[in-house]
Amino acid sequence: MVNRIVTVNVATQVAPTPSTLQQTGALISQGGTTTAVNTLSFLTQLSDLTALLVTPKAITSMVWAGNVVTVTTTVAHGLTNAGVFTLAIAGVTPAAYNGTFSCTVTGTTTFTYPLTPNPGAVTVQGTWQPQSAIEVRQMATTFFAQGSSVGVYVLEFGIGTSAAGVTALTSFITANPNTIYSYLTPRSWGSETTYPTFLANYTSPTAKTYFFTTVTSANYTNFSGIDPKCLFLLVEAPAVPPLDNAASTEFTTASAFHVPLAYAPSSAQQVTPTAYSFLYGVTPWPPANNNSTLANYSSLDINYVATGAEGGLSTSVLYYGKLNDGNDFTYWYSVDWVQINCDTAISNAIINGSNNPQAPLYYNQAGINVLQSVVVATMKSAIGNGLALGTLTQTTLPAAQFTANLEQGMYEGQVVVNAEPFLAYSNENPGDYAIGNYAGLSVAYTPARGFLTIVFNITVSNFVAI
Repeated sequence: MVNRIVTVNVATQVAPTPSTLQQTGALISQGGTTTAVNTLSFLTQLSDLTALLVTPKAITSMVWAGNVVTVTTTVAHGLTNAGVFTLAIAGVTPAAYNGTFSCTVTGTTTFTYPLTPNPGAVTVQGTWQPQSAIEVRQMATTFFAQGSSVGVYVLEFGIGTSAAGVTALTSFITANPNTIYSYLTPRSWGSETTYPTFLANYTSPTAKTYFFTTVTSANYTNFSGIDPKCLFLLVEAPAVPPLDNAASTEFTTASAFHVPLAYAPSSAQQVTPTAYSFLYGVTPWPPANNNSTLANYSSLDINYVATGAEGGLSTSVLYYGKLNDGNDFTYWYSVDWVQINCDTAISNAIINGSNNPQAPLYYNQAGINVLQSVVVATMKSAIGNGLALGTLTQTTLPAAQFTANLEQGMYEGQVVVNAEPFLAYSNENPGDYAIGNYAGLSVAYTPARGFLTIVFNITVSNFVAI
């Protein structure tokens, strides 16, 4: 064999897979589907839900006595004896038997629920099903009314109380961190006393988990004084049909839930403000006689749906797209995007640099320069995607000087990426080189956001200038 004149070595660089965490959402079901507990089922369109829903089951008899209705089901209901479950009764004559009730299981084919006054003898037997089956259908219907650019999961926890659902969600997130970005909770969670305590676990700036929750005039005070950044509250308009109305297809909060999940940040598709987003298939609050009520909700960072009438539009829009800490959703969405993408980009550079003999990445000044350039590229994308405000600046300052400059407002209107020089950092942190740790890379920036309110001043005079 003839000896080769040239030997070619090839080193590969593998680009990072873009994170899809911020496009993952889950509709929480408590017994609404036939799937197993803790199952995630992905929906790409509304029709995907049909095969998953629990269908109405036949009732053999209903007897009212002493303000209590005893229901006998045609087949075994499968509910835990002595348990209390929220069930929907429909199709019964007299119609007063129909609705959503807290039902107590008394046997394998029987349960009871309170009802006053006596509606009279039943002439047409109806059906029963978990209330969640109606609610999940409403959630999905309203979600996909906003468009089909993004799908959504249904997360099944099994039929049970709101408190049981909160406990189940705690366990699910613990076992599956960074799996779901936003959750749409059942309406009943707005009154659940254990829910605010649960929310306190996700107030950290690094939490990257959000909960969209419906409240009413009767229960919004359940969240008074906690103001967590992970909570998005919305109060439905008075005209929204109650859950007892099984024919209703509206779950208003699902429309707002869809907005940030549909973001796909790029220079060609920048992130738009959450405030005043168009919403479809939902009922807006009527302006007449509701100004003080809506002003109160707004002051408490509770969102609602109204029309764009002030802008000459009849389309429903979201007021105001704020999380419960007072920041608009795009603020924390930007913070999360920067965390996720800088983490991925830096990790990718280090891994590739550990596998490239032609250009290995060492812990030295050249290596730090490479990492800074990676963050600079990521923050350029943040600016171009409508997530960061200002122009890009690179600095190479010791930590104390960089912090002092920030406190003096030297970087106002800028996105600043600082990388503390190798020698300065090593002198300040003599033990870090030995363990391969570098904590001198940082970003300071202001998330981009939209307008919420405008004050427009007009001065009128009847004096004519001569």
